[in-house]
Amino acid sequence: MLSNRKQPQNPPPKVKAKKIGLVRQVRSYRLITPLYGGGAKTQQPDEVTVVRASEIRGLLRFWWRATRGGQFEGLLEKMRRAEEAIWGSAAKEDKGPSPISLAVQVINRGHEIRQVTVHTKREAKQVNIGDPSSPYGYVAFPLRDNNGSVWGGVEFELHITLHTATVKADDREFNLQEEIDAALWAWETFGGVGARTRRGFGALQLTKVDGKPVIEPTVEEIRQKIHKGLSKNGYVKGSQWPDGVPHLHPTMMWVLTARRDNADRAWKDLFGALKEFRQARYPDKNNRPYGRSKWPEPDAIRRLTGTYAPGHAPQHPVTNKFPRGRLGLPIIFQFKDEDNDDPPKTILEGSEHERFASRLILRPLACQKGVVGLACVLEGPNDPPGGYVLKEQSNAQILHRPGAELAEDEARQIEPLKGEPDVLKAFMKTLGWKEKEE
Repeated sequence: MLSNRKQPQNPPPKVKAKKIGLVRQVRSYRLITPLYGGGAKTQQPDEVTVVRASEIRGLLRFWWRATRGGQFEGLLEKMRRAEEAIWGSAAKEDKGPSPISLAVQVINRGHEIRQVTVHTKREAKQVNIGDPSSPYGYVAFPLRDNNGSVWGGVEFELHITLHTATVKADDREFNLQEEIDAALWAWETFGGVGARTRRGFGALQLTKVDGKPVIEPTVEEIRQKIHKGLSKNGYVKGSQWPDGVPHLHPTMMWVLTARRDNADRAWKDLFGALKEFRQARYPDKNNRPYGRSKWPEPDAIRRLTGTYAPGHAPQHPVTNKFPRGRLGLPIIFQFKDEDNDDPPKTILEGSEHERFASRLILRPLACQKGVVGLACVLEGPNDPPGGYVLKEQSNAQILHRPGAELAEDEARQIEPLKGEPDVLKAFMKTLGWKEKEE
């Protein structure tokens, strides 16, 4: 059913005009990881179409800004006028419809995944996919409180119609085919459908173009196509993005991880590495990995509140720094001994906006003989506008306005960073990224 409601690693085949002023193309996709949300209701897919054309339009607009937004001298309004000329705008008397029409046809609605099997020493049991014991609990944690679900096996077609060859904005002409090709390449390579795509949900694989199968690339072909797409002569155009606009760049950090037999395995490798990095702890007295955090934030909160459980006096040498804020906000800090004098539940947010999207993208990419993992870091602001605030969650009282930037001597005292002050760069190094290669 058609609806007007929205990795391959192959660059999108050029859209060919069948007649002047009217270009059509049908691109077929399957999701190689589950769909998380994406509908009008939070954390739920659309009740009618699962995937909506309006959602895809929004995603393509984002990736158009990420690839083409650097050609407007850093002026937000100038970029916005070009974006509206290409992708349309909110209802305004002086604006016409977008010259790009999108429609979605769902081929396979897929199946709901609410519970997964967890094997313990004594038994195999079913738990919600967001449960802490779930193999997906780290990335699906928002679902644990409402016993929510995701959807697997989703397949759909995207029907694209270009109604004109060029558009104008500020007396400048844009080739519509080139603009949409760039957005499609970036979306299919780095993006996905639904929510939490930056943590790998809703990862796309392009399977057909106009009914013709797309051959899966080799790992080396993926590598070369990303290099080419990010290059000066590739899909990324310009060099000066407006402030606050996340974007791709020829020198951005990215790395491919080891090829695995399937998407699930490659995906788990990626978010498992992030979990190990973000939740690094020292062994407890029984040599289990449940001791003190190797990060400074818990002890910083103990110092700020002046409370701590017996035997948990602050010890971390780095004080009043919250470096993990650069991995995305909000962050909730909950101490297991809250009932025994440890601090109450606190939350780290942006000063002006609660949320601050992570610049880190983790997703699997289909390739020949398996699936490879892709990790990359978008270019953009390191910190949220106005900085950070630490609040007591129960009453929203502001406890502190901490910083996340680290000096080199501080980075050397935070074991997971291995002396690297840039938290995102430190994580990418754990996956094999090497600065000298970029």
